[in-house]
Amino acid sequence: FRYRVYPTHAQVTRLDGWEHALRFLWNLAHEQRLLGLSRPRGERRYYTAFDQHKELTVLRAELPWLADVPRNVCAQLLAELDKSWQRCFKRLAMQPHWKRKGRDGVTLCEPHPKTFSFDGKRVRFPKLGWLRTVVHRPLEGTPKTCSIVRDGDQWFASIVCELVVPDPVRPSGEAIAL
Repeated sequence: FRYRVYPTHAQVTRLDGWEHALRFLWNLAHEQRLLGLSRPRGERRYYTAFDQHKELTVLRAELPWLADVPRNVCAQLLAELDKSWQRCFKRLAMQPHWKRKGRDGVTLCEPHPKTFSFDGKRVRFPKLGWLRTVVHRPLEGTPKTCSIVRDGDQWFASIVCELVVPDPVRPSGEAIAL
């Protein structure tokens, strides 16, 4: 479910800062993986999301502007980079590329449903507060993740929900052929 959100000026400033910080984190983690792969064959180091999650704590302690971004959002970004590299190794996709400002958007994805909330009128995102939301259809199912995305100069909240779909009913009539 994708809803248009209207953040305040202070929230937009904070979201812009988070985008820059996440773009930096993506490029730093990507560079670390490339350096590990560029070593000679016997010394290559294949970094995983788990390795980079451990280093994220130290990095957030050194950079206060990165520590402003919710930790789950940073960890989710590293997991997405890891998925991109896994697809590359399986030859399902090209190698991940650098994120550039203006060309590549960064998604602020909160993967834990207990840390965000939706009350039918607005969305609450961690460290950001309540965002005024245009709800054009009700939310169905159990919310699982919430992502905030910029599209041009507009902001949107995408809430992924788990729906229980009943099993299809077998037709009771006779078979019909053409």
